[in-house]
Amino acid sequence: MSEERVNLSKEDKEKMLNVGIKTKNKKNTGSYILVDDDIVEVDLNLEGVELMPIKMAIEKYDWVEEYMWKLVDPEKDKYTKMAYEDDEPKGYFIRVKKGHKVTFPLQACFYIKATRKEQVVHNILIAEEDSELHIINGCASGNYVKEGYHIGITETFLKKGSFLSYTMIHDWAPGVIVRPRSAIEVGENAHYMSNYVSLKEVKSTETSPVVYINGKDGKARLNSILFAPEKTDLFVGGKIQLNAEGARGDIISRTVTNGGDITAPVELEATVEEVSGFMECNGLILEKEGRIYSSPSLNSNKQNVELAHEASVGKIGDEEIEYLMSRGISEEQARSLIVHGFLDLKIKGLPEFLQNQIDTAVNQSIKGM
Repeated sequence: MSEERVNLSKEDKEKMLNVGIKTKNKKNTGSYILVDDDIVEVDLNLEGVELMPIKMAIEKYDWVEEYMWKLVDPEKDKYTKMAYEDDEPKGYFIRVKKGHKVTFPLQACFYIKATRKEQVVHNILIAEEDSELHIINGCASGNYVKEGYHIGITETFLKKGSFLSYTMIHDWAPGVIVRPRSAIEVGENAHYMSNYVSLKEVKSTETSPVVYINGKDGKARLNSILFAPEKTDLFVGGKIQLNAEGARGDIISRTVTNGGDITAPVELEATVEEVSGFMECNGLILEKEGRIYSSPSLNSNKQNVELAHEASVGKIGDEEIEYLMSRGISEEQARSLIVHGFLDLKIKGLPEFLQNQIDTAVNQSIKGM
C-alpha cells in the first residue's frame, strides 16, 4: 500500500520524525511503516538482511511459525490472547544472516491514525551467528486521536556471537493505551541492547521485557528514559534472567515525573553461578502530584554471583536552582537544564545516529515541560 493511499498528512509525518522515522528515506538500509493496519512502506536495500511483513514470512518459510509464541506465552494476559487470536497477523519479520554486520539502523514504525483503533502486531527478529544489526522502532499516533490501543508482541532471538541494538521511541496521543509484550533470547557470546524512550503524554503504557541469557558469556543491557507529564501513567519494568556461565546483565533507568505516575519494577535473576549484573534506577520528582515507584530486585539462590543495585528518588535541590539563577538564568531555564542533564544518558556502543535520535527526543520533551 502506498503512502498516498492512506493520506499521511504533514502532521503525521512530523510525528514520525519525532520518533526518528523518515518516510521514503532512501538513505535507510531498510524501512517498515504500518499505519493502523495498512502497510505504507516496506523497503530494503541491503544484502544479508531480510525485512518483510510477518504474514509474508510465514508464507515464505515454514519454520517462522516455530519462533512465534516461543518466548511470549499467549495466555499471559488478555492482550497476548488478543494477539494470539488475530487471524491476520500484522507486524514485521527481520533476519540478519550469518556474518553480516549492518551499522546504519533499519527503521520500523507503528502509527495510529484512526480514533478507537486497536492496532495489534507480532514481530519476529532473528540475528544469526556473528551478525550485527541496529533497529530504531518509532511508535506514534496523531494528536487528533482521542482513543486507541497499541498491542505489540515482539520476540527476538540472538544467535552465537551476534549483536543487536533495539531503540524504541514513543510519542503517542494522550488518549492512547500501549501494551508491548517483549521477550528476548540471548545466545553464547551474544550481546543485546535495548533503549526505551517515552517522553510525551500518554494515557497508559505497560511494558516489562524479559531477557533470557541462555548462552555462555552472553550480555544484555536494558536502558529506559521516561518523562511523565500530568495525566500520564507509565509502568515500565524489565527483567534479565542469567542462565549461563559468564552472563552479564545491566538495567539502567532514568525517570522524571512532571505530575504523572511512573512505576519501574526491574529484576536481575541469577539461576547459575559465575554471573554478574548491575541495576541503576534514579528518579526525579518535579511536581507534588507526581509519583515514582521504583522497585529494583535481585534474585538468586547461588553463592558465586555478583549482583548489585543503586536506586534513588528525589527532587531538584533549591541550591541547584539558585546557583544557575545567580548566573543569569531564569528559574524555568534552570529547571530545564537540570532535567536535561538528568535524562542525558550516553549509551556506550550505540551508533551516533541513534544517540542523536534519543538526544533529540529528550530536547523536544524538555522544551515542552
